Amino acid sequence: MKVLVADDLFTSRVQIGLVLKSLGYTYDEASNGDIAIDKLEKNDYKFILMDIEMPVKNGLETTVYIRKKLTDIQKRNTPVIAITAHDPADYAVNLDTYGFNGFISKPVTPDKLKETLKKISL
Repeated sequence: MKVLVADDLFTSRVQIGLVLKSLGYTYDEASNGDIAIDKLEKNDYKFILMDIEMPVKNGLETTVYIRKKLTDIQKRNTPVIAITAHDPADYAVNLDTYGFNGFISKPVTPDKLKETLKKISL
């Protein structure tokens, strides 16, 4: 089961990767939204962990692009879980309106990830 981790911080990608490996997942990395879209177009993922704040194309823009512009229906419907070190209320947005399936505050832990996956039926 492969996962895509989209986060601009190398240390976050490493930390999240350790959590994913502990739960039996393999993963690809993307340091911005454009790279995440490119990887999703070329690969199939069980789900995506998407940082909200990234350069080039942030997680909000990237998720909207995935939901509205990808031509492959299966890829367009890949579950996307928002991750951030900030309170989502700081953005004054409802993450659902951008197409996110769930939310995890950083640091991502095995328990937080398992609970979120359970909520979105993965």
